[in-house]
Amino acid sequence: MLHVNERIQQVLAEVLSKEAEIPAEYFISVTKVNCAPNLRNAFVSVSIFPFAKAKEGLEYLNKHKRFIQGLFGEHINLKFTPVIEYRLDESEQTADEIYQIIDHL
Repeated sequence: MLHVNERIQQVLAEVLSKEAEIPAEYFISVTKVNCAPNLRNAFVSVSIFPFAKAKEGLEYLNKHKRFIQGLFGEHINLKFTPVIEYRLDESEQTADEIYQIIDHL
């Protein structure tokens, strides 16, 4: 299953960066993928920069979910094309906040 998750991450990252026409105000990185064992659903963690627009960027992804799903389906070769559910990965933002606190000590 690890290989499937890595392949989904790679293909989706490529689709988002080259074909999905994401507005220039967002930089979206696919950080983690957890695909269900039946390959029907994939939970995709994304990191969105700038952090201040992360929720807005996640809303953009969800609003254009069908379009992105279609592009993704054209490039992935699995028995089923998993339905993508985006989740915001805030670990980078949390790490940045911790570093700022440490710098001020």
